[in-house]
Amino acid sequence: MSEAGNINKYELMSTTTFTLFSRDLTTTTIHSPPNRPQSTTTMHLPLPPSQSPPITREDHSLSHELLIASLAIQRAALLTKRVLRTLETPPSPVICPSTPINGHSFFPSSPSSLHPSYNPNPNLTTRRLSIAKPDASPVTIADFAAQALLISAIHAHFPHDSFIGEEDSSSLRADPDLCAQVWELVHSTRLEDEQAEEMLGKRPESVGEMLGVIDLGCSSSPSSSQNGTGTKTKKRFWSMDPIDGTSAFLKGGQYAVSLALIDEHGKELLGVLACPNLPLRVVMNGKKIEEGVVDKDGMGVMLSAGVVRRVNRRRSSSSRQQYQEKVRVEELHFVDSSVSCATDSSKVEVYAAMVLGGREYVQVRFPQKPKGEAAPWCLWDHAGSSLIYTESGAGKVTDLEGKQIDFGTGRKLTNNWGLITADESVHGKILELVGEVLGDGKKQE
Repeated sequence: MSEAGNINKYELMSTTTFTLFSRDLTTTTIHSPPNRPQSTTTMHLPLPPSQSPPITREDHSLSHELLIASLAIQRAALLTKRVLRTLETPPSPVICPSTPINGHSFFPSSPSSLHPSYNPNPNLTTRRLSIAKPDASPVTIADFAAQALLISAIHAHFPHDSFIGEEDSSSLRADPDLCAQVWELVHSTRLEDEQAEEMLGKRPESVGEMLGVIDLGCSSSPSSSQNGTGTKTKKRFWSMDPIDGTSAFLKGGQYAVSLALIDEHGKELLGVLACPNLPLRVVMNGKKIEEGVVDKDGMGVMLSAGVVRRVNRRRSSSSRQQYQEKVRVEELHFVDSSVSCATDSSKVEVYAAMVLGGREYVQVRFPQKPKGEAAPWCLWDHAGSSLIYTESGAGKVTDLEGKQIDFGTGRKLTNNWGLITADESVHGKILELVGEVLGDGKKQE
């Protein structure tokens, strides 16, 4: 075990961390990227309860925020796995799908059974466990419940912060049966470690309070506050995606749960990302991350990063050398493209694949419509995840014009067009090639 081995996981505040969900955790350093003494990459490994260090609260910048965010994400991920595992529950004419949440099933045995007319027991009312948004994308009870738990935990500790979330409660208010199932999930999902659960603070105590908490994420833009001179200034805020990749989630595939803290200038302060279906063996063995390779029994991997003012100095491992070698353009692997039909993963999961897969992985996303016509992308699809990527090594994230991503424009990234995520050593070359492609397209017009 390295020198970092005896450090409580909650004290690694200026780190990018790879976490195996477990009740009791310690840390082992994998590598420290060059020129980033403040960013140590670690993986958390299980310890017997008798050896686990006590949960502490430090006074370092953002330490408490990162602690609460990590615990909140872990609880939300646990909730999604509870729901997901019921997708494989054998169908029953009595208990599926209308059994209360504390019974055997939240969902029918297959996603195809989610149609509103599915009702195996004629004596029970029909329940809709998945609904369609206006853009035809699905949203499940896990989306609503996870957002409620995420916001309640953050709001309990940071009541002056605002939130931008993907969901609102309008569908639940219009559907009492759906609302009741979400409430049962929110009410019954707890972390196994009671000390950690208590640290998360007050949770919704009624259905009405739960709906109000969900709607705290309905902000269209960052909130403002008045300073001592009466001038309004923007406040920091939290962005979240309770389930990124709901369609894949319903199929039992890869999905992510993400949370980010953005400052008043639109810059990322911290990010926490859970990939509950990502097998640990893939991460540990350096295997290729694939959408079809999932961990049905485990809790997956959590990654986090925070930006702080202090500098941590830790002993580097021999793997530092691999970050000093430049990536060759001919060796690049494109993990995602918005115009490719071969990719079905969530946008957030792509960042995890790049962090864990190697520096030769690149993401280039072209909007399907020209600049000015394309709808801006959603804040929660990129906030926090891009910080984890850049802090994990020599990564760089910009739009197709080379501008940094502005996360302070509200629910949509209106100041940016497209995306390039790549190692710093090749980012400039990719940006140049993208410019040539865009230039050729204008000439053909």
